[in-house]
Amino acid sequence: MKLDECFQKGLLKRISPDMVNADRSIKLSIENIEDAAENFSIHRYRVVVILSYTAMFHAARAILFRDGIKERSHECIPVYIVEKYPELETLANILDSYRRFRHDAIYGLDFAKDEKEARASLETSKEFLEKIKIFIDKENDINAKTG
Repeated sequence: MKLDECFQKGLLKRISPDMVNADRSIKLSIENIEDAAENFSIHRYRVVVILSYTAMFHAARAILFRDGIKERSHECIPVYIVEKYPELETLANILDSYRRFRHDAIYGLDFAKDEKEARASLETSKEFLEKIKIFIDKENDINAKTG
């Protein structure tokens, strides 16, 4: 899907930039990572994958809130990020990959509940959050200086 389609279909909507909800999304990301780690310790690997994706989703969503964009489709978040911030394409691709993986974890009948994959998703979500936080802080600093 293209970015224009996301807006035309109402899957992305322009709103006022919202740093309060951007910060709340970052906090939700942190909470989901903490929950994923707890579930990993009790071998709930499917839940770890779902929570890890959810953490990445909320971290990425913080960028949209900051930019004044509300999402109504998980699919459109990576589309927006790639279009608006090409330097974050790798992160957008990771998010989209885990979006599909999470779909399989929830709806698939043959989803493999694997410790290695769960560990990888948890570590990826931690790295993803840190990179998003650095990006947002850097962008906020740039905007404050040019302001």
